[in-house]
Amino acid sequence: MITINEVREQPKILAEVAKNYEEIVRRTREIIQKANISQIDFVGCGSSYYLSMGLSMQARRMSGGKVKSRLLSGSEVMLGLADVVPGSVVVGISRSGESSETVAAIKAANMGGALTVAVTCSEESSISRFASVSLEIGFVKEEAIVMTKSFTSMSFLMSALCRDLFTHELLDRYLEVIPSISQEIIANANFELELIKAGTFTHYAFLGYDEYFAACMEGVIKVTEISLSDVDCYQTLEFRHGPKSKIGQQSLAVVSTNPKAYDQELKVAHDIMRLGGTVLYIHSGPSRNEHSISTGYPQKDFGDWFLRAMPFQLIGIKRALIKGVDPDSPNNLTRVVEI
Repeated sequence: MITINEVREQPKILAEVAKNYEEIVRRTREIIQKANISQIDFVGCGSSYYLSMGLSMQARRMSGGKVKSRLLSGSEVMLGLADVVPGSVVVGISRSGESSETVAAIKAANMGGALTVAVTCSEESSISRFASVSLEIGFVKEEAIVMTKSFTSMSFLMSALCRDLFTHELLDRYLEVIPSISQEIIANANFELELIKAGTFTHYAFLGYDEYFAACMEGVIKVTEISLSDVDCYQTLEFRHGPKSKIGQQSLAVVSTNPKAYDQELKVAHDIMRLGGTVLYIHSGPSRNEHSISTGYPQKDFGDWFLRAMPFQLIGIKRALIKGVDPDSPNNLTRVVEI
């Protein structure tokens, strides 16, 4: 099965990104640094939209708020619903490099006076041709329709670049840590998901804040497209305001915990369990709950945000297999969306 193999390949691919990081980013980093920019906007569609969400938050966080950043969909820019800021950097993200709205957004950003950057897993693609500069990780060969290792690879590359640009002293350790912990995350996630029989639930709720919310939203796409399941995503405490009405014995809630909100998130988790639901936690530090996955990430800068998408990838696959759905052939989807 292609999809599960590509999920398992992620540690190897992340290590390849780290190994080749300097060669990949050198020219783009130099151009961005010379531009002395004050705003970076991230543009994507589908999974790349939520990838852009996490990166926009990382850019603001790692720059200490000195750099503004927006999350934009390709269609917003293409249709003129979002203005391009002259002198800003606009980063267009597309696995194939051919997503019509994102390519059109890059063209519009060029016309609007922005420095455009393409991030893609395809060499010599349309987005690379139209962007001012490009970051290509062509060694990320993904055969499946759904994005798994391409999502984490592009996220890792750009999260590392945020550190490179704004907090350079953190870069080397980051490039070392992320690949080394990813293998353990997949193993731990698989163990816990088997323990709670994650594929047997009929309703899923993914809860989190900040960059972890972006990973949860990517989880919604993964589980929905792979297994055709009922999936919700909310900021954790917002789940109390109506959505918890769906909770029952067939509900699995995944709480991607935030150190600033943990005590209150725990209360929401207890509410869910009182209503008959099952709760799985994702932590950065040591696990403190009955069913939990630790990323083992040592910093408090949310740099593990995209690694938290991996348990959701596995949930989608496990649910698909239980339902008899082929995760390699999601309904009504193609590898590239063109209009």
